[in-house]
Amino acid sequence: MIDDGEPAPGSGLLKDYQDPGTPPGTLSSADGESGPARVIVTSYSATDIEIRENVDPSAYDGLKADGRVQWIHVIGLADVTVVEQLGKTFALHPLALEDVLTLGQRPKIEEFDDTLFCIVQYLAYSRDGLQKVQVSLFLGTNFVLTFQPKGDDLFAVIRERLEKGRARLRQKGACYLSYAILDLIGDAAFPALEALGDHLDAIEAGILDKPDQGDIEQLQSVRRELLVLRQVLWPQREVMGRLAREEHELMADDVRLYFRDCYDHAVQALEVSENFREMASGLLDIYLTSLSHRLNDVMKVLTIISTVFMPLSFLAGVYGMNFDRAQPLNMPELGFRYGYLGFWGLTLAGIATMLWLFRRKGWL
Repeated sequence: MIDDGEPAPGSGLLKDYQDPGTPPGTLSSADGESGPARVIVTSYSATDIEIRENVDPSAYDGLKADGRVQWIHVIGLADVTVVEQLGKTFALHPLALEDVLTLGQRPKIEEFDDTLFCIVQYLAYSRDGLQKVQVSLFLGTNFVLTFQPKGDDLFAVIRERLEKGRARLRQKGACYLSYAILDLIGDAAFPALEALGDHLDAIEAGILDKPDQGDIEQLQSVRRELLVLRQVLWPQREVMGRLAREEHELMADDVRLYFRDCYDHAVQALEVSENFREMASGLLDIYLTSLSHRLNDVMKVLTIISTVFMPLSFLAGVYGMNFDRAQPLNMPELGFRYGYLGFWGLTLAGIATMLWLFRRKGWL
């Protein structure tokens, strides 16, 4: 029976979804989200840059006519009006906007008339386990829109690079900016995988040293996280592969070369996660084998003790019978002067002989 406070068995694997029968393109705030959205608008060209926060939605229309590359990053998906206004200003498809507000989406890429839309998952690992943050990205002729549900700004480092005037990032336009964002998301998987690998190493050390119930609970938790990783990294590799291979009017040839690097990183991260899955399965086998060995050792000790005491029980049973000693054939040994000492001598000699035989055969 599952307690009310425990997650459901499929928690972390099944995406959030809207109620059955909801019309397509219906926009509703993301589950669990609250509070105002933080909107960061970065307008830049090769020679200048301007960064503003919390721009009034009524001013979004003027951004398209600015002439510079517009990067609008939205943190927080509770305020549906911000998403609606951006969709109206930049002519975004309502189905794509619905996906933005539905968390837990599978990484994917879709092409519309004059925009590219993709969803990817930013991965991080902490004490609470594997964390994933859905990031939605729209690439247009001269703009990039990104959405994340909550937390700190994931792309502050890219904004810093823009402020410092890095030549390639400032000169190659919106397409190269989308590459920089997706490259950061892809590279974020490696620290998460490294932390997960360290956790697996710690579990392995505990299992090899002295396995207990806590080790198997931690191992099962890691196996669930690896399932989530597989659910994310497989389709994320497909997204990077399509960006690296397929031609699109928004994707310049010289920039598409950089997406090959994203694809290589996605393949590498997927291979590492698959190796960890095999390690986790191997650790489970090691745990079960270790328990079997411990049980065998206990059974061997108990068997040896039982075997040693079997003849002693026989002798004690024989000489504990109350026969009439008046008859000459009824246990005459009980009348010997040194019968008691003889019994213990025979007992100890029998024990020593059996232990010597067990050791010689390698049972001890």
